[in-house]
Amino acid sequence: MSTQPAPLAPAAGKGSGLVIGICAAMILFDGYDLIVFGNVIPSLIAEPGWGITPAVAGRIASLTLVGMLIGALTAGTLSDRFGRKSVVVASLAWFSIAMAVCAAAPNAQVFEIAKIIGGLGLGALFPTVTALVIEIAPERRKAMAYSFTLFGYLAGGILAGVLALALIPTLGWRSLFWVGALPILLVPVAFKLLPESEAWLAAKSLTAEGQTVTRKSAASSISALFKDGLARNTLLAWGVQFCSLLLVFGMVNWLPTIMIGMGYNLQSALFFAVTLNVGAVIGTLIAARIADKGRTKPVVAALFTIGCLAVTALSFGPPTAVMFALVALAGAGTLGTQILVNVFISSIYPAEIRGTGLGWALGVGRLGAIMGPLIGGVILGAGMPAQWNFYVFAVVAAIGMILALLVVVGIRNGQETLNNLKTVGN
Repeated sequence: MSTQPAPLAPAAGKGSGLVIGICAAMILFDGYDLIVFGNVIPSLIAEPGWGITPAVAGRIASLTLVGMLIGALTAGTLSDRFGRKSVVVASLAWFSIAMAVCAAAPNAQVFEIAKIIGGLGLGALFPTVTALVIEIAPERRKAMAYSFTLFGYLAGGILAGVLALALIPTLGWRSLFWVGALPILLVPVAFKLLPESEAWLAAKSLTAEGQTVTRKSAASSISALFKDGLARNTLLAWGVQFCSLLLVFGMVNWLPTIMIGMGYNLQSALFFAVTLNVGAVIGTLIAARIADKGRTKPVVAALFTIGCLAVTALSFGPPTAVMFALVALAGAGTLGTQILVNVFISSIYPAEIRGTGLGWALGVGRLGAIMGPLIGGVILGAGMPAQWNFYVFAVVAAIGMILALLVVVGIRNGQETLNNLKTVGN
C-alpha cells in the first residue's frame, strides 16, 4: 500500500473547464447573496415599522457571518468524509431557500433569522467549491483557475450593485432577495454535471487496510492540521484569513453607508460598491498571472499594502474621481487579496485534509468577518465620523501584510514537510 499523500491536484480532466464554469456560477450567487445586504442597508433602515438602526444592521451582518463560520467548519469536515459534490449541492439549495424567506419576510425578526440560517449554506459552499476547483485545476494554472471561479463572487458583487441601482427605486429592496433565490435552479444542473474530486477519490480509494486508516484519519483530521510541521502554517493561515475577511466584509457591508455619511447620495454610494468589485476583478487578473509564476509572496504582500494605502487615502475625502480610483484599488487590496490567500492555504494541505484545512481557516477567519460589520455599526451608531472605518481597515491591512509574508514562508516550509509526509493519521 502506498503511504504517500495524494498529489496537490490531479491532471485536469477533459471537462474541467465546464466544472470550473459551473462553480463560478454558484460562487456568483454566493457573492451576490452576501454582498447585496450592504446595498440594501439604507433601505432597510428606512423600512417603516422595522426599527433597523446601523447597530442592528451590523448585528444582522455579523450574525450571518456566525452562521457562515459554523457552515464552513462543518462543511470542510463533511466534504472530506463524504465528498465535495454532495456538500456543494446541499449548500446551494440551502442558501437559495433562505434568500426567498428574506424576500418575503414580514418583519425584521423573520428577516434576521433567515439571514443567519442562510449564512450556514453560504459558509459551507465556499470552502467546498474551493477544494473542488483547486483539485481539478491544472497544476500550473491553479491561481488563475481559482481566480476565474472567484470572479463569479466579484461578478455577484457587481450584479448586486447594478441591480440595486435599477431595482430599488422601482421594485424595492425585496426584489434583490428574490433574485438571490434564483440559484435554486442550478441545483439539478450541479447535481448532474459536477464530478467528484479525483484527488478526494484517490485519497479514499485504498485497500481494506487503508480504509481503516482513512476512517481513523477522518476522525483526527482537525488535529492533523497541527501535526507534521503544519501547526505554524495553520496558525498563520488563520491569522491572515482573519485580517483578510475583516477587510472584505467591513468594506462590502459598509462602503455604501460610509460614502453616504461622507456626503454622497445613494446612487453614487452604490456606484462605489460596483467600483470596489470592478477593481477587485482587474487586480486579481494581474495578481493571479504573477502568482502562477511562483511569485505569490510579493503578490499577496503587495495587495495588502495597496489595500492599506488606498483605504487610508479614502479617509481624506479627495475629489470624486480620485475616490473612485482609490475604491478600485481598495477592491484589489481586499477582495483580490482574499482570492490569492485561499490559493495559498489550499497548497499547504494534502487532499485528505484539504477540505478541513480550508474550512477551518475560513471558519476562524469568519471571526474577522464578524468583527468587520460590527466595527462599522459601532462607529456609525456612536455618531463618529464615517472615515474612522477606513482608519481601522488600514491598520488591519498592515497587519495582514505582515502575516501574509509569514504565511508564504510557512507554507513553503510546510510544503517541504508535506513532500515527506506519511498518510495522515498514522
